[in-house]
Amino acid sequence: MPLEHFDLKIASRTLVQASHPPPDFPAVHAVSNLDLVLGPFPIWLVCIYGPPPCGLDAVLSAVRAALPAYLSRFFPFAGRVVRDPATNIPQVACSNAGAELVVADAAVPLAAVDSARVDRSLGLIQIPFDAGLPMSIQLVRFACGGFSLTVATNHLLADGRAFILLLNSLAEMVRTGGGGLSREPRLDRSLLAPRSPPRYSPSLDAEFARFTPETMINPLLAAAIERRLYRIDAADLVGLQRAASAGGRRRTSRFVALCAHVWKLLARAVGESDPSCRMAWIVDGRKCVEPSDGALDMYVGNVVTYTSREASVAELLRAPLHDVAAAVRAAIAGVMTRDRFQELVDWVEENKAAYKDGGKWTEAVNLGLGSPALVISGLLPFTIDGDLGFGKPRLVVPWLPHGRLGSASVTVVPCPTGDGSWFVGGTRLWPRLVEVIEAGPESLLKPVTAASLGFEVSTGTHGSRL
Repeated sequence: MPLEHFDLKIASRTLVQASHPPPDFPAVHAVSNLDLVLGPFPIWLVCIYGPPPCGLDAVLSAVRAALPAYLSRFFPFAGRVVRDPATNIPQVACSNAGAELVVADAAVPLAAVDSARVDRSLGLIQIPFDAGLPMSIQLVRFACGGFSLTVATNHLLADGRAFILLLNSLAEMVRTGGGGLSREPRLDRSLLAPRSPPRYSPSLDAEFARFTPETMINPLLAAAIERRLYRIDAADLVGLQRAASAGGRRRTSRFVALCAHVWKLLARAVGESDPSCRMAWIVDGRKCVEPSDGALDMYVGNVVTYTSREASVAELLRAPLHDVAAAVRAAIAGVMTRDRFQELVDWVEENKAAYKDGGKWTEAVNLGLGSPALVISGLLPFTIDGDLGFGKPRLVVPWLPHGRLGSASVTVVPCPTGDGSWFVGGTRLWPRLVEVIEAGPESLLKPVTAASLGFEVSTGTHGSRL
């Protein structure tokens, strides 16, 4: 049986500075209005690796050697997140105070870790870090010789695509011993400036809510929400895609097909408890803001927006998958315009006063008030590398704090081995939804196990609780 708990022992915690700070970089790195849509909170990208043939000392030495040059390329991440004294809006002081490198040890093999119940695995691997740190690189060594490498940062500075860029660039520089990058990051925040005067649709006001203790569910209710990690095989994704494309002329993407499947699962979980339920999506808008091919592939920042739709539970249960997929596709297409992102920039400009008194905004659907809502995002089709020169990771998945939100939330990440399967990480799941997802052997979303990650349980491994 997998362990319910294991402890980490911190071996070292050091600050690493950029070796060659860019001479012309501004002392203060202002964030964009699109960064302020999500606001500041910590996020972790956890990568799990099997035992490297050269041993863990070589991995740590390679990471440590590459970090100074890496931070020179991503210089704001060697600074500190601070607040403007006049407006209280967060910004980055590019002081080269140093990013954090943490090394820790877990006296358990990876085969004994409960990969499906992520509170017992990823939640124990990610290490809390100071809110002022833009970056914490965390390496955990396991008793089997495997390890985890976690890139942790502040969501203020990176969305999902930028997060993958941070990981891939680190992996490339570790492989080359701190050498150059094949493509340089874009760090400026001059994407979209607010118009004068700012202009936006009044409907945007209804999309956002102040994020305060009065709008959040209570801590005991938050504690009842569960986290899970699932895997869906490539063949099952193809089957969903085929079913979601039936009855129409347009071929449905695998992501849209999976969203339609999850929406129907949500409706089954809701049952008769509510007449309707909502799906929401976090979508990347780089191609909307800069439509030229690849213009923002290396942009480090936030270029995302939410969109949501409410539907009748009875109709969702009755509708064929391709009809639900059509509704998903229409919802996402409705916000994939440059005008949408310009309006977001203008809306934030008009509502920055929330930071003055220490508040922030969030998408209202996140709060989870009203009909049950599930938010889904996908780190797709981003290519995940993560190869430090010692082999590809077995698993790459983000970890986010719960935040006392009442909505459910899942993130889809491609398997880094490139076999076409996806990991589906449930950041927030209600117990009833977990029951529906895992009902029966025919479920397409299979709980991740040590064996499915390639960590075989040895004869000496036992299920004692540490």
